Amino acid sequence: MENLVDLIGLDVPEFERRMRFFEFTDEDRARLTEISNFVVEIADEMVDGFYDRVLAFPETARFLQEPHLVEHLKRAQRTHFIQLCTGPYDTAYFESRLRVGVSHARIGLSPQWYLGAYLIQMRLVAHRLFDRYGTDPDRVESYLGSLWKIVALDIALSTDAYIYGGYVERSAAEVHAYEAERAREALEAKQGEEEKRQELLSMVVHDIRSPVTAMIATARAGLRRFRDRGEAPGKQFDLIESSGQNVLHIIDNIVTHARAPGGDLPLVPEPFSVSDLVRECVDQLLPFAQQTAHTLTLRDSEDVPAKRLDRVLVRRVVSNLLVNACRHTPAGGHIVVSCSMPEAGHCRITVTDDGPGLPPQVQTSIFGDGPLPTRKAGAAYVDSGLGLPFCRLACQRMGGSISIEPTGERGTRFVVALPTD
Repeated sequence: MENLVDLIGLDVPEFERRMRFFEFTDEDRARLTEISNFVVEIADEMVDGFYDRVLAFPETARFLQEPHLVEHLKRAQRTHFIQLCTGPYDTAYFESRLRVGVSHARIGLSPQWYLGAYLIQMRLVAHRLFDRYGTDPDRVESYLGSLWKIVALDIALSTDAYIYGGYVERSAAEVHAYEAERAREALEAKQGEEEKRQELLSMVVHDIRSPVTAMIATARAGLRRFRDRGEAPGKQFDLIESSGQNVLHIIDNIVTHARAPGGDLPLVPEPFSVSDLVRECVDQLLPFAQQTAHTLTLRDSEDVPAKRLDRVLVRRVVSNLLVNACRHTPAGGHIVVSCSMPEAGHCRITVTDDGPGLPPQVQTSIFGDGPLPTRKAGAAYVDSGLGLPFCRLACQRMGGSISIEPTGERGTRFVVALPTD
């Protein structure tokens, strides 16, 4: 029987390329090796908790009517989980992951339930990691970061298998939008119901929902079959592909944010060029802006070196502002970005759009201390996820600020001011 890796068109260079894309390094392998005994120790508990959750939902419980089948699947799931966390990550590993995905596709299990299982597993694992190593948050952060990378790779392989199993013929764009909306509503409903750690963790999952849902369609595999990026469904796959590029940075941000001591974001100051980073963000978001029919322009950008800023936090702030501008500016609108140094030791980043603008009461909600409510104001829509409150917290943590400047009758201009020294 021919291997699935050959049937789907994967080879060793492609495996290595995916590892590089997800930034899964030898350091990540070493971290996972460090917790291999811990993984084996919690495997049974994780599997039992997972199946308790699966059996509570009729959509998934209907596949598990026979008790002996459940026990068989539990043993297989335990092996699957241990292999996920410990490897080895070779051709045989890739083949086994593809076969698991194809098996679920053939029995008719919808991708949202299969892929949603990863979040259930990681939530259980995260709780146990904090129980075991909670006194060393940096160590927990590094373990979770490595685990999320291999989980993201596993999701990509699973969705490759789903596409091979026949799901690509369905409307990927509709599935993407439907699942994203369901996840957003479910997570927003939980906000305010848990303590601070759980609220932050909900925001983590809320901000990760778009790349995870986008990976359900596995844009790259879809584009192999639908190569025309100008027509549906290739056009939708193209958009999903561009959104997926942010997944690893989002995972890093949400884990550190949710589990930071006292709710403060940890800083990793380093020297870098703020202007080059802003240019990279604009280049990365150009495909997204084109899909939403916006003109995205970088203007008046001068060389702005920084000695002691956090590169990842600055990137996250700029990306959030660009995505918000595209989402809330009507199609055909213009978005202009600039980066300058108005005086020594300070940088100024602006994101200006010509949309309907924000009324004063919404601006107060954005930059106040409380949660940001979901509301509409004219044609502008304000998200209640991590978004702008995250930008506010990140800028303050780096000793800077974010504000809104008037632009005239229409539009919004967000101004980020940061000390470069």
